[in-house]
Amino acid sequence: MHLKSKAVAQWDDAQDYLAAVPKRRASSRNSHVVVEFRNTPQPEQIAELELRGARVLGYVPDNALLVAASDETRFEGLNLRWAGRLRQADKLSRLLDTHEFGSRTSTEVLVEFFPDVDPQEAQALIREHLLETREHAGLRPNEFLVVGNAERVRRLAEWDEVSYIYPASQELIEGEAVEGCAGAVTDYGTVGQYIARVGEGWDGPGRNSAELRHFFSQLTSRLPAAEARAEVLRALGEWSRHAALNFTAGDDAAAPRTLNFLFAAGSHGDPFAFDGRSRVLAHAFYPAPPNPEPLAGDVHFDDDEPWTTGSNLDLYSVALHEIGHALGLGHSDRPGTVMYPYYRKVTVLTADDAAAIQDLYAAREEAPAAAPKAPETPKPSAPAPAPATPSAPKPAQPASPKPEQPAKPAETPKPKDTTAPTLAITSPATTSVLSSSAKIVVRGTARDNVGVTEVTWSTNAGASGVAQGTANWVTTEIPLNQGTNTITIRARDAAGNQSWRAVVVTRR
Repeated sequence: MHLKSKAVAQWDDAQDYLAAVPKRRASSRNSHVVVEFRNTPQPEQIAELELRGARVLGYVPDNALLVAASDETRFEGLNLRWAGRLRQADKLSRLLDTHEFGSRTSTEVLVEFFPDVDPQEAQALIREHLLETREHAGLRPNEFLVVGNAERVRRLAEWDEVSYIYPASQELIEGEAVEGCAGAVTDYGTVGQYIARVGEGWDGPGRNSAELRHFFSQLTSRLPAAEARAEVLRALGEWSRHAALNFTAGDDAAAPRTLNFLFAAGSHGDPFAFDGRSRVLAHAFYPAPPNPEPLAGDVHFDDDEPWTTGSNLDLYSVALHEIGHALGLGHSDRPGTVMYPYYRKVTVLTADDAAAIQDLYAAREEAPAAAPKAPETPKPSAPAPAPATPSAPKPAQPASPKPEQPAKPAETPKPKDTTAPTLAITSPATTSVLSSSAKIVVRGTARDNVGVTEVTWSTNAGASGVAQGTANWVTTEIPLNQGTNTITIRARDAAGNQSWRAVVVTRR
């Protein structure tokens, strides 16, 4: 299984995951069990599960279902590979163990409960652990913004009702308006935050390249058609900049391996009707399998939303996130990434997003630098002709201006350099940073086939400067305002090609 905590090969088969009665509230009649089939779950197997009293709540890749079941429910005879409950370690984001988040005495996290847990019961469990909840209108269903002692937060994960705990973003902590992504969907339901990816991607097992098509079956009336199409294509191009994914225009929305983009309102032909303005902005369908063609890979946007470019409801940012799902990615736990489950205005993939897509597909190899042409081997010259018989001298021509030198044979033009520099930020180590300092220094590296000429920095507050060095560069002290600061680093080469990376620093 593609849990963030482990792969299926790492399950401890010696432990009986169903024997011990889980920690749960007195009002809970059922507990939550993952049942993994040896192959794709079939309708008759799901029907048999339901006959035995289990209720299917969602999908766990690959070939597993999350069910709510009583302690008496039996799972023999279903051709299962494994059945058991998630443990405490499976429900805690690995980021909570890093210095960035784990060193705090008090912490702000998002606690996801399983979809059948009553919200009042969830809040009661949080209060019993002497933790505080903060209200936010944009929170996803079954999710709570929890603040308090870090060790008490960890103890929440011991309880059966809790699905997953991961760091809260600064936008949520500060009460900024955000909208959550409910997650991509499958024939068996949604997947939880504890899922890293769904399936093996469009390229099958291993990390290979993939050839895909795109099709626009209906564009939004909120934007000019050309503009909306261009924003979605720009999002496709950003993913293909990091992974060996090649997108070409298709001529049929139902053709295999086609990402169909549809703007629609309310019910629109799939089981997941849109809900009008706000809340659910869009949804995507994971690759096949688990989703069947022709729905696999499709991305739908709610046309009741006031779509814009470059402002609050930014079409490019939402499309970039949803395409990540259509390629097979789950949600990221790291605030500031494109695949974090709360949309925010973005321009490029972060290093975490790039690493996630390169865990599914081959990394995009940069176009090789044009090699200088080897000098052509001179053709053997013909034997010198025998001296000609002298002829009578020609009459002298009138003096004329000195003739111009004959033009040299035209050389084959060298291919234009279109390779952008490779740019990396090495310090700070993450793309989302909390700081109490008024200044920060950013360091990194830059490489190019013909050489980097300049590395510059700028902030969303208007400050800018030139970094010292190019291959190994360091900025001067960059001023930080209170709140969120976006620092953009750009590297340029002699041909004018440039690349950029951004880091978000939140100053408290």
